[in-house]
Amino acid sequence: MTMPEMHTLTGAYAVDALSELERAQFQRHLGECASCAQEVLELRMTATRLGAALAEDPPSDLKRRVLAQAMATRQQPPKASFEAGERIKDRRRAPRWAIAAAAAAIVGLAGTAVFGGIAYDNHSRLTAAREQADRDADRYAPVAEVLSAADLRTGHADASVGGGGTVMMSRAKDRLVFMSAQLAKNDPGRIYQAWLMYPGAAPKPAGLISGGQDGALLVADGLKGAEKFALSVEQDGGSPTGTPSKDVVMVMSMPT
Repeated sequence: MTMPEMHTLTGAYAVDALSELERAQFQRHLGECASCAQEVLELRMTATRLGAALAEDPPSDLKRRVLAQAMATRQQPPKASFEAGERIKDRRRAPRWAIAAAAAAIVGLAGTAVFGGIAYDNHSRLTAAREQADRDADRYAPVAEVLSAADLRTGHADASVGGGGTVMMSRAKDRLVFMSAQLAKNDPGRIYQAWLMYPGAAPKPAGLISGGQDGALLVADGLKGAEKFALSVEQDGGSPTGTPSKDVVMVMSMPT
């Protein structure tokens, strides 16, 4: 595997989606490449936050219901020996699937289905839980697409108001994800607005994001020609003029 190819494996390595051979090769590469080591650290932090964002507390009576179900379930005695000709089942692990940050989101979603049949004996509640899981999966699908891209690039910048954020982008997917990191809480009636900035052209609005929520996500499309990413403080609903106010709190060059 060539050195340029090694740089494309950070996303897959961060979510444990490499083969044993690829993992060994990439770990050797990490010891020699500081930029890849930093990118892997940031991606693992992103995956952790995505999973935490979807985590849910179990129902308050889950323990009682699990124990009651266990008491009512007849236990099978252990087998003393194998019958003649009986084959031992293959216990090899199933292959891992590389869906980048979505893998972390799926971890959070899985929590809603643990002991599903026991915790949700009411059909309507189970259906509602599944529908919510589907909505959450759709919400994080664009994030997963960026983090699994072969040309994934990341960069971090600090904001003048405190905190900052990380940009993860793919030119091939024409999409970026911005994740806030301790970005200062907005004053009442104010919000952060993201902008894509182009040489010799007007900035393009790229979405709204609230401060005070560590790990908040914003997804923006249409990166062609964009050279910088910026945040400004605007009134609720965004800039009424379609251009950034004078209160620009963060500007960063697109990661390369």
